[in-house]
Order: sequence, then structure tokens, then C-alpha cells
Amino acid sequence: MRKDPGIDDFAELRRLVEQHQKLIYEAVKSGIVGALPHEDKFYAQAIQEHLHLQHIHNALEFADLREGTPYEITVDGEPVSPIAHLTMHSTVKGQIEQDPLVRAAFDKMLTTGISAHHAEHVLGAMFLETYWERKQATEAGHSTEKAQARYNRRLQKLVRDSAFRKKLTEKFTADHSAFE
Repeated sequence: MRKDPGIDDFAELRRLVEQHQKLIYEAVKSGIVGALPHEDKFYAQAIQEHLHLQHIHNALEFADLREGTPYEITVDGEPVSPIAHLTMHSTVKGQIEQDPLVRAAFDKMLTTGISAHHAEHVLGAMFLETYWERKQATEAGHSTEKAQARYNRRLQKLVRDSAFRKKLTEKFTADHSAFE
């Protein structure tokens, strides 16, 4: 029977994930993104869209020097991870490709003048809220179906309801000032 993962296991996992991220970053820098596996291309695209931001660049450029230590900056007294931001964008890009409801919400935002990048921020925030609700439900021993149903209803509302769409686009901005 395997023991519960300990701190050393998580540090090693973090180191391996950061090594993978660094390899994708190197592919971006070398101009060989096309050679990456399909799923890694989402992350590469997120890197390309954010590489001009100082903290994104530093998090990736010096990933191997951190040896599994998270790269975080402080914004309004709270730790923020530039890598988590890239991961959010990558996740949303995959959802847009694979989930028709997410695609419909994304397309609706684009047709109403919202930039693709801003739309990804809105969808990413909605996804992260749902992820948190699902995690809480799982930890409490409850079904995650309610959280998923709520997420689907919010996506549908994003497509149909202009006031709701406006509210979310104002709440979840396209701002990156924390990473500059």
C-alpha cells in the first residue's frame, strides 16, 4: 500500500512540472512550437502571448534555478503565480477547442467586442471558481454535479444575457499589470 504523498513527493512533482514548462518555453524561444504535442501547444501559445511581461519571462527563464520552489509575486498582499496564469490560459484554450458550450461563450464574447485574451480571463475565472467548488464538494464527500451544473448554467447565461456578460467582463479584466 502506497503512503500518502509527502512534501518531498510534491517538491519532486513541482520540479518535474517546471522542467516540462521550461522545455515548452525553450521550444517557443527556438521557434519549434509546431513540433510540440498538441496539448503542449496551448501552453506554448499562452507563453507567446505573455512573454513580454517581466514576471512571466522571469518565471520561465529561471525555472531550472528555482529547483521546485514556486515563483510568486505579491499583489495587494496576496501571493500570485505567473505560471498559474499561463496554466489558466492554456486550460481555457483547450476547453474552447473541446467543449462546445465553452466555445459558444467564447465566440459570443468575441462577437460583442471583447478581445480573445479578455474572454479567456473571464472563462478562466469561471473555470477556477468551479474547480474550487468541485474541490470543496469532494473534500466534504459530496457530489460535484451541482458545481458542474452551475458552471454550465453560467456559460449558457454568458451566451444569452448581455448584462451578465458585461458584469463578468468588468469583474474579470484583461489587466496584466501585476506581471509587468
